[in-house]
Amino acid sequence: MDLSQLLAIAVESGADEVMVSGGSAPVLRKEGKFLVTKLDALSADETRNLVYSALGAERVERLEKDRDLHFTWTVEGGRACLGNVYFERGVLAAVFRIAPASAPLPAKLGLPSLVADAARAEQGLLLIGSPPGHGKSTVVASLVELINGEREASILSIEECVSHLYTNRKSVIHQREVGRDTWSVAGAVVSAARQAPDVLVVDPMSDAGTIRAVVAFTGHRRLAIASMEADYVTEVLERLFEATGGQDAGSQLRRLAASLLVIVTLRLIPRKDGGGRVLASELLRVDSHIARLIRAGDLKALAKRMADPDETGLWTMDSFILRLHERGLVDDETARRYLLDRDVLDTG
Repeated sequence: MDLSQLLAIAVESGADEVMVSGGSAPVLRKEGKFLVTKLDALSADETRNLVYSALGAERVERLEKDRDLHFTWTVEGGRACLGNVYFERGVLAAVFRIAPASAPLPAKLGLPSLVADAARAEQGLLLIGSPPGHGKSTVVASLVELINGEREASILSIEECVSHLYTNRKSVIHQREVGRDTWSVAGAVVSAARQAPDVLVVDPMSDAGTIRAVVAFTGHRRLAIASMEADYVTEVLERLFEATGGQDAGSQLRRLAASLLVIVTLRLIPRKDGGGRVLASELLRVDSHIARLIRAGDLKALAKRMADPDETGLWTMDSFILRLHERGLVDDETARRYLLDRDVLDTG
């Protein structure tokens, strides 16, 4: 069995994730739950052959040097698969995440309308955060497809691994993948200003240099949509503040405050009825007061503002999960597992 055959079995089973390690049978997972299969166990050599045959000599060399590797693989039918290969206990292991066949529009995903509204803006910065495997890239692709279907725009998407292949509709979309089309996300973002896109997409925005370059891009009166690995809005803000520090911190914070539109963080939570997962979100829309706090770099005041239930245009992850619980979409045990303040379920 080669990688294409294994992933074809996963797609046919409706799985969205495949885990492979030497000495065990491949494990398929759908929406967080393991699927029962009749796949045979793979030896360490069989696992190595399965992975190496898909990588090619150049990627194998990088893997053996760095001891882990991200790459994209296209399965039958054109669906993209994000692969992460690494060593554990001296043998190869891998996780493959299979992207949806197409990116649903924001309303179908359950995204707040404020996020879609921000994606329709002509300029500014829209940030999408989540832990790994909770939908960042799918949401980013959904917003790109929203723009693609609604207006004429030049869109440049810089991606660590291409997980969604776009077809031009009203917009013209160019996709650059790290390792194939550019050596780094940060370098590609710096070059983007010369390529003059109307919309810049960065998935992910993971280091200070990239953050600074993206914020600088929005200063050219253009829109940027970027993802970040983060659980909560305050975590995103903290990383933004760290990246904009230094001797020019004042000017960097002013630029950040002027560009930020919305920060939203996401969590996929198992449904009570067993029918997959429901999207929970935490959101901060930047208004004049929030912008003043960002210019001051006042993370404590921003966190306090997020926790104020009377504020409009913002809510916390806990408050959203509680609403899902009240509507009967998630059960007590699941709500407690995902709540930051677990006591609120008993006092609310």
